[in-house]
Amino acid sequence: MLHLSGSATDSDISIAVRNLLEEDAFYDRTENRSSHREHLVRPVHILVRGNEGSIVGFSRNVSDSGIGLITAEPVETGTMAILEVETLKSEPVKFLAECRWCRNYGRGWKISGWHFVNMHG
Repeated sequence: MLHLSGSATDSDISIAVRNLLEEDAFYDRTENRSSHREHLVRPVHILVRGNEGSIVGFSRNVSDSGIGLITAEPVETGTMAILEVETLKSEPVKFLAECRWCRNYGRGWKISGWHFVNMHG
């Protein structure tokens, strides 16, 4: 059996998790949204027009009008890209989208908001 000395108490863990969830809920309340979004965490490849390669990230939330993405790289506002959102059962879903904003999201991470323009392919 694994024994860890100095491990946190259950209440310490509960407090830390609750603080993370409250921070996330506060972020959702302060974000300017034109439509309701649902949490969706999926790998996403961002294929920026005119660039070779892709930026890898994860979705945070999605609606009929757009998607929030978390990446290690910043994305310039106004960037047009094809977003390849991984599915669990088939090929990725591809959207043509425009980056509307990008800002810091913790140390070394960026969050960006994308507006869907059209389906791709």
